[in-house]
This record gives sequence, C-alpha cells and structure tokens, in this order.
Amino acid sequence: MHALFLAGSVALVALGAPAPRPVGDDGTTNPNREIAGVLRDGEYTLALELRRTTWRPNAPTALDVEVAGLAEAGRPASVPGPLIRVPAGTRMRITIRNDLAQRATMHGLHEHDGGRDSVVLAPGESREVRFVAQRVGTFAYVARTTATPNLLSRRDDSQLVGAFIVDPAGTDSRAANARERVLVITAWDDSLPNPASPFGPRQVYAINGRSWPFTERLEYDQGDSIRWRVLNLSQHVHPMHLHGAYFEVQSRGTPFVDSALGAASRLVVTEYLTAGATMTMAWKAERPGNWLFHCHTINHIDEVLRLGAAATPAAHANHGVVTDVMAGLVTAISIRPTGPPATLEAPRRRHRIVVTERAAPGQGKPSLSYVLQRDGREPARDSLELPGSTLELRQGEPTAVTVVNRSRQPTAVHWHGMELESLYDGVAGWSGTGQHLAPMIVPGDSFVARMTPPRAGTFIYHSHAGELAQLTGGLYGAMIVRPPGARPDLLERIIVFGDSTTDSIRTRGAPSMINGRRDPAPLELTAGATHRLRLISIGAVSLKRVRLLEADTVLRWTPVAKDGAELPSARRVETAADQWLAPGETMDVLVTPTGAATLALEVTSVYGPALTTRVPVRVQPSGSANGGKPPTQR
Repeated sequence: MHALFLAGSVALVALGAPAPRPVGDDGTTNPNREIAGVLRDGEYTLALELRRTTWRPNAPTALDVEVAGLAEAGRPASVPGPLIRVPAGTRMRITIRNDLAQRATMHGLHEHDGGRDSVVLAPGESREVRFVAQRVGTFAYVARTTATPNLLSRRDDSQLVGAFIVDPAGTDSRAANARERVLVITAWDDSLPNPASPFGPRQVYAINGRSWPFTERLEYDQGDSIRWRVLNLSQHVHPMHLHGAYFEVQSRGTPFVDSALGAASRLVVTEYLTAGATMTMAWKAERPGNWLFHCHTINHIDEVLRLGAAATPAAHANHGVVTDVMAGLVTAISIRPTGPPATLEAPRRRHRIVVTERAAPGQGKPSLSYVLQRDGREPARDSLELPGSTLELRQGEPTAVTVVNRSRQPTAVHWHGMELESLYDGVAGWSGTGQHLAPMIVPGDSFVARMTPPRAGTFIYHSHAGELAQLTGGLYGAMIVRPPGARPDLLERIIVFGDSTTDSIRTRGAPSMINGRRDPAPLELTAGATHRLRLISIGAVSLKRVRLLEADTVLRWTPVAKDGAELPSARRVETAADQWLAPGETMDVLVTPTGAATLALEVTSVYGPALTTRVPVRVQPSGSANGGKPPTQR
C-alpha cells in the first residue's frame, strides 16, 4: 500500500502479525532525555508496543507495580512511554502493536489541529499511522484498555502515556531536548486500601516514572535560563509550586491542543493543572542553593504515600531530612553558585512569631497557630489566632522573622512565593547549600528567617512539616508586602481559605475555613468604592471555587495580581466574579459595589463531596461609618 502524507490527516495501514512476544518484561522509568525513533530526511519512524511490564517507581527499593506499559520495539517498556519529538513539517510513520490481552485504543498520534483521532487494536494486532506533524506545541499520546468517561485512568492502564513534542520547523529537536526538560506526571491507584493513609487506596504519584525521594535531581548553574514542559497525564489535579522563584507560564494546553499565551503570559509560583493539562514554563536560576518543585495538594506529597521498603511512618517527628518527610510529586533542584555568596543587609525590621498549640476537648486534634508578638511579652503558648497573624512587610526592606516553637510538634515555616536566600526557604534538611541546611524547629527552639522582599503583593507563610495535620490545625497566615511608604489600605480585604481538621478529610470532605471560621463574619464593603480583595487559598487538599453573587447572579470583578505578581495589562480585564483557587494560590481582584445591597461571597470546597459556604457581604452607602472597616475581618 502506498503511503499517504496529508497534513491534518492520519492514514492507517494494517500490518501482518509478527512472532508473539513475551507477555511481560522488566520495565524502566523514562527521564525523557532521549527521543525515541529515527528521524531521517524529514521522515520520522517509530515502532511502539503495548505490553505488560513491572514498574518500579521507588527503584532501587522494592516496590513492584504490575501495569500495562509502552515500549519502543526492541527496548524495555518505560513509564512514561517513549518520548516523541520532531520539528514541524516532519512526516510521521508510527507502527503500534498491541501485545496486551485486552483490546486497546490509542489516542493522540495525529496532527494536532484541534480534532481527535484514535486507533483501535485487538490483542496481537498491529497498525501503522501516517500524518504530517505541523502544529508546534506540547502534546501527548495516550492508550486505554477500558471504556471510561475520562481519557485518563487511575489503575492498570494509567501508565500508557507519553509526551509528543513538536518544535518549530528547522529546529534540531535533539539539541532542543538537551536544553530543556520534559516532566510527565502520572498516577496509579490500587484497588486495595492503604491502612496508613487517610486518603483511601494505595497510590503512587510519579514524575517521569519516579516517586519522591527517587525522582531525578535537577542541577543548574546560577544564572541559567530554564525551560520545562510539564504534562499532567494523571486523572488527578495538581497545583504545581516552585520554591524561591517565579516562573513564566508561556503556554497552556491539553494532550491534543496547545496555546501559546504571548502577551497574556504571566508570572506565578503555583500553577493549577487539571487532569490532562499541560504547560510550558520558563524561569531563571537567580539564587543558588536547594529548592523544590512539587504539587501543593498535600495528599499527593504526604509521606503516607510511601509504599514497600521506602515507607517511613511518622518520619517528620524524628527527622529534619526532606527525603524522609515527603513522597510523590516532588522534584529537587540544586543551583550551583557562580559567584561570591550573597551579602545580606542588617535587618531594618524585625518580627517575632510564636507557634502556639491549644488542646482540643476529648480526642480531637489540637489547634495550632502563628501569633505575632506585638509588645515585650511573648504570647501565651496556648493563645490562638486563626488564621495566623497577618505579617506586614515592606518592599526592599531587609527583615528578620524569628519563629519560636511553643507547640509540642516539630515544625518548619515556608515563606510561600517569597524570593529569598535558600537557607530561609523553610524545607528542613534541604533548604540551604552543602552542609549548611535549615533545621527542623523542634519544640522549645527557634529559627530566624531573613528576607528582603523584592516586590509588593499578597503572599502566604505556612508549615512545611507534617502538613496534613499542621495546615488543617491552623499553621498558615497571610503575608502582605507593601510598597515603600505605603500604608494599609482601609478598602482592602484579606480573605484566607483553609481546610478543617484531618478528621473531616478522613471522611472525604473538607469544609472551608474562611478567615479561620466555618461560620465566617460578614464582609463589609462600601458602595462606589473600589476594594482590593486579597484571596488566599492555603487548604491542605481542597480546591476552592469563589464567586461573588447577588442572589444567584454572578457579579463582575477585575483580577489584578496572581501569587503576589501584578498581572500584565492583557489579563487585567473585568470578568465574571467566578474563580477557582488551588492550594498555594493567591489572587487579588478589584470589586466596586454599585449600590447598597446584600451580596454573598460563595466558597465551594471540593475534595470528595462539594461543600458550600456563603459569606454575607454587606454593602453600605458611601460615607457610612462602616467604610473604614479594618482590612482583615475575622
């Protein structure tokens, strides 16, 4: 049969069945550093096979997961599948053989023109697809062995995924692949429960086939420009957070469509990836030391995910070592210095924060909080402020924050979104350089964090140790950095969204804590005045949908900042007052009520069943006494 090379179309050719292969092999993990197949004279050829394999996400420790995997013919199967990467205009010729016992459907091996095509293969059947790859972007190919409403899977066939990158025409794709990294997120859910976990079944979350602390360690030199393509090919949502630096989101997409953002690109420290979402991100390695890139949903990084020989129960209580206290979707980054160490100015402002703890009645979980010492007397060790005291910092002002731990739990504090030296980033046993690493703050001890905020904005500080218990217990607070000389704005409102205790999470629900309360106080606004709502999401596990309503009508607002960075003008556009916020995200919006009315801020918390809370919003006439309400309302 003659080949048909038509842009935007796929030609299928049935092939004769070769000799049967063994039903399984010893699979490996794929760091996506090598491009599979052969590119010659503008034509790319690849022979793919679907077969049973043994996946070892915690290699070299013992954890064998039997899954369906993808392989390049003649090589072991890998998780994720072989990397396909070519320049635009390449003629694609890909053979697919199904060596599984089940029928399989392959998606994504076609031109990415907005449409979708699939190839169905019976057990033992082979097919060939031919098309021309024209659209530039970050894409994926996915195979399924079961008919499910969602393209992505959680169980046996969940690792039948791979990245498909199309570079601009004329690009040397192998050189481009050496300059940037392709990070594929996958997940696997067992049908058996995990007795150590409050989250349900045994689960494995992996980046390029490996689960922390066995994920690849990334190393760069200070000053390097870094570009990653991140593909969430799991059926879970992941807010991906980078410590110590902002990254520019340059494109967003799905396995089959990618869109460059251009002038609408934005700086963030946390980007929410829905199931199947992709992004291209770029950032600069400005500060030497050790950093993390990880999912900010705690049940995707909690140590209870450790399975097999890697399990280390209750490690955070005894160790200040990052390899002991996290799991799952975590990547470590080390930036080598290229010049003399940074010189820190003497602090011109000092704060003292006390970690407090109050026992709960009966067998309930204790409450924890950060309480700011406001005078010469230290707050009582059982005093509470929920959320923690709002920290006020000044842009460009060297600041020292002393954290004193009066609770009974070891802890560490992460200054989320803050650009600071690595030692003070707040990951015990990792932040810093060489042997000079941040300690765990044990009960009765203290640690001094130093920072000079380079930008004004809305930030968060929160626990980075035993996060499930400590975040739901109350160890989080707002951190507002103001421009030099600026005073607190009486028309701003700080609204902090958290999750309730671990007990509610165990029952598959996470009611919202709004400014520390399940029954939040009314929000006071003034008619005709423009208010800045600083929305902060720092729950442990749940997504928050925030809407401003009059009755059931969604009103309008204007987003102006994300994660403390001002949005570009192309994105500062009035829109429906309807915003999803994942853990670790902040968003500033401007709202101007038009008249005296009773509105509501509706907050829906999504983790298992959706739970909705409505906060009354009272709009007072202009010039009323309530127009000067303090910025933080509890």
